[in-house]
Amino acid sequence: MPAMSERLARSRQSWRFLSAAPPREIFAIVEQMIGTPPFRYEVTGADSARAVEFERKHFLFGNWRALEKLDGNGARHWKPRARPRWVTVRTVSADTGTIVEVEASKGLGALPRGLQVVYLLSRGNRDRRTIYRDRTTPPGPVTLVASWAGTPYLLFEGAEFSAARGEKVYTATPLIALSNHGPFVKVRLRTGVEGYVERDQLVPAPAEATRAAQVRTAVHG
Repeated sequence: MPAMSERLARSRQSWRFLSAAPPREIFAIVEQMIGTPPFRYEVTGADSARAVEFERKHFLFGNWRALEKLDGNGARHWKPRARPRWVTVRTVSADTGTIVEVEASKGLGALPRGLQVVYLLSRGNRDRRTIYRDRTTPPGPVTLVASWAGTPYLLFEGAEFSAARGEKVYTATPLIALSNHGPFVKVRLRTGVEGYVERDQLVPAPAEATRAAQVRTAVHG
């Protein structure tokens, strides 16, 4: 929680969850979503930032009034009886993604802004609109993404990057997707040979040229 010496509002609620987005993307989202007036975005550390209220509308007259003032050396002082509201965000990089900690203060405005961040980032790869969405490859015909003409792709013999490489396949090689294994897809060739291909190297290749097939390809591509 922000230092109480700053006379900020007290903490009300906090959340901790895992996000697919990297820290730099998370802080960009925080700045764009909740670092807007009457809140201001501030970097508080290498892995933390906050949105803090810097002005508030007067409940009688309806005009905006500043909640802080700066002295000659740039030090911040909050006006008497002012308890600015805030939202803080901290990140920790992990093997499975980014651990995000969001905390919101008491008072109108802070909690909804904190929830906006939590709602967006916690949807993660379940949200079809995000670039971090889970792109599972459905079972069925697939093909390699376009590459330099004649450049072969060596199948992995296991679902890990350290696995040995085996059969050569090309963009036009018929492949059947069998199952998903993390960043890999298990495929089978017409010859019966099986191996693993990186998921981002495959696109669905429906056998029929219909509008429905195009939609399925677009959804899983």
